[in-house]
Amino acid sequence: MKRFGWGILVVLMQVPILLFGQDYKTNILLGEQYYADTKYDSAAMAYQKVLDEGYHSAELYYNLGNSFYKQNSIPSAILYYEKALKLDPANDDVLFNLKLANSRIQDKIDALPLLFFIRWYVGLYNMFSVDNWAKISLVLFSVFALFSLFYFLGKNIFIRKMGFYLGFVFLILSSASLFLTYKKHISQKEKAQAIVFSPSVTVKSSPNENGVDLFVIHEGSKLQVMDKVGAWCEIKIANGSIGWIEIKTIELI
Repeated sequence: MKRFGWGILVVLMQVPILLFGQDYKTNILLGEQYYADTKYDSAAMAYQKVLDEGYHSAELYYNLGNSFYKQNSIPSAILYYEKALKLDPANDDVLFNLKLANSRIQDKIDALPLLFFIRWYVGLYNMFSVDNWAKISLVLFSVFALFSLFYFLGKNIFIRKMGFYLGFVFLILSSASLFLTYKKHISQKEKAQAIVFSPSVTVKSSPNENGVDLFVIHEGSKLQVMDKVGAWCEIKIANGSIGWIEIKTIELI
């Protein structure tokens, strides 16, 4: 009788999980159907319900971005395309649609030129998602461990030398990969970038209305959040300009 009772309890504990799985999949399918029927506002609502239930993926953010783009809600489209890229930075579809959305915003901000080694680092950093970098780190460390065995257990000098030098190379590679994994993980946890959602925002020299007007940015522009003071945040745009705006005018990526 006790075993039967425990069985019922286990089944009951699984019910919410099963219902959640069915619910979010139903809303995804519903969103896809609404999108196919050109009911883009309903599609966005269905996808948003999935996010509210705690499910996140690059594909979901991409679909949500497309739904907002079709409604001409460009800031929201850019926001969700950027969220998709955080999870899948090499996704060509997301990159193309983000470029398309950015072509429709008012601000055309030229980014500061980067030194060649920084460009290489950024390109490498954006090549894979955090999960893929973690897998690469494990593979590289496993190869390092294998060559370490050659060094410690090898019975001739050639095998030991090969184990030492190749092991050293793969140790460096696995360390670099682990570093990129860590940086990716931190960047996903920290919301240091944002999209402007107000039609236009006057950037101030200090975190209050009495600050000197520096420049104006418009909806859809991407910026970096440097600091926060009360209802204000210090921001930096791609050309290096810095100033303060109200937090309510942006949405964090």
